[in-house]
Amino acid sequence: MKRIACFLIPLATLVALVVPASAQTQYRFEVFGAVTIPVEKNFEIGYPQASPPLELTHEYSPGARGGVRLGVDGAGHWGQDFMYSYGANATKIVNHGNLADFAFTARVHQAAWNLLWYPGGLGRDTGAFPYVTAGVGGIYYTVSQHTVNQALDPDLAGIGKLRNTGTFAFNAGAGVRMKASDKFGVRIDFRDFMTQAVRYGLPKGSSDPDAVVFPAGGIFHQFEVSFAVVYYF
Repeated sequence: MKRIACFLIPLATLVALVVPASAQTQYRFEVFGAVTIPVEKNFEIGYPQASPPLELTHEYSPGARGGVRLGVDGAGHWGQDFMYSYGANATKIVNHGNLADFAFTARVHQAAWNLLWYPGGLGRDTGAFPYVTAGVGGIYYTVSQHTVNQALDPDLAGIGKLRNTGTFAFNAGAGVRMKASDKFGVRIDFRDFMTQAVRYGLPKGSSDPDAVVFPAGGIFHQFEVSFAVVYYF
C-alpha cells in the first residue's frame, strides 16, 4: 500500500488546487458498483529458461468491484473525482505447450484522481451532464497465502514466489451524470485503466537458466463499466 500512498498524497493536494472553492462549487458523494473486463496478455518464455520457447497466456475473467467517489464541480465545464474501489478477478496462467494452468483470485485495491470535462457545461440545476474524463492513481494487487503456497509447490504450480504488488495507473473514459433533484442523481461511467503488465513480483527476465521468470510486457488494459448513486451536498 505504500506505493499507492505515494500517489494519493500529491493527488489529494491537487484536488484542493485545481478547482477553487466558491459559492457555485457543487460537492457530491457517490457509491458505485462496477464490472471490470481485463484483457488477457500473451507472452513467451525463451532462452535461457526454455528452448524451444514456451507460449503462455495470462487470462482473466470479468470481475466485480464496489467503491466510493468524492467529487467537486465548478460552475463552468470542469470537475474532478477522488475514487477508491475494491474488487476481485479470477485469473489463470496457461501453458499452451502442455495445457497446464494455474488459476487463482487476485484482490484489487484501486485509487485514482480524475479531471472531468463537461462539454455542455454545468449551468443547469438538473438534467443530464455528459463528460469525458482522464486521471492517474495506483492499483494494488494482493494474493492469498494459499495462492502463494500453491505457486511455490513444485507438484502444483511451481511457478515461484508470488507477492502482493502495486503499480501506477492511468485511466480515461466517458460517461453521463444525471441529476434528478438538488440532492440526488445517478451516474453511468465507462473507462479503461491502463498499467504495466501485472507479474506479482516475479522478474520479467533473468540470465539464470534456473530462474522463474514472467516476461509479460506492454500495457495491461482493464475496462470498467460502473453505475453510481449520487448525493449532492
